[in-house]
Amino acid sequence: MTISANRKIAPGYYRIVMKSKSLARFSIPGQFCLLSVPGVFLRRPLSISAVSGNKIEFIYKVIGRGTENLTKLKEGSKIEVLGPLGSPYILKTDKMPLLIAGGTGVASLKFLAQKLKRPGVIFYGAKKKSEFVPLIGVPKRWHIKYSTEDGSLGHKGLVTDFLEKYLNTKGFIGIVVFACGPNPMLEKISRICEAYNIEAYVSLEGMMACGVGNCQGCAVKSGDTYKMVCKDGPVFKIGDVEI
Repeated sequence: MTISANRKIAPGYYRIVMKSKSLARFSIPGQFCLLSVPGVFLRRPLSISAVSGNKIEFIYKVIGRGTENLTKLKEGSKIEVLGPLGSPYILKTDKMPLLIAGGTGVASLKFLAQKLKRPGVIFYGAKKKSEFVPLIGVPKRWHIKYSTEDGSLGHKGLVTDFLEKYLNTKGFIGIVVFACGPNPMLEKISRICEAYNIEAYVSLEGMMACGVGNCQGCAVKSGDTYKMVCKDGPVFKIGDVEI
């Protein structure tokens, strides 16, 4: 694929855009791709954060050698991409959607907000204001509620506490929750949704090498057996796997 943009959008966060008519056509929110990054052996998994025409977008955070090398790729250069991979979010729902994002988890949820016909509320949490990435492309009819641990923007505290406060105030009948972020956040969201009997789906991260379930490096426990984040997920209904 040809890179059409690769720019810093927040401290430590980048947005990379590529052109591929076929990949853009078949990508669904919740799916991801594996990118072959120069200088590292294993491909790097990135959630699809938006699709526009023949362009496909990814948001990533620099956390190691692979993502650091990814920042150095210039506009017009080529990169090998395997995808789209994984099971997506459900898109047909008659319930009001609540999207809860933490860190780079906002990527797949931004794409989901673009595709869901019924708008809802996005809860976006970070440690501080500077860590938020711009939610470019999210329809204006969505309500965005920010939460920071240091109180520099929006609600002061954890985004999960903000969600629970919202549910206690607004009610929890007729809603569906979609969440993506760090495991401690997803674990608490699962407990909240189970307590309120709310339909909910979480997108997990895992140590992926193959992306198709062969290497079993991203196994998560599911009852008496295991499921693969890359193949059976990354989107799971709460209760289907242990977080």
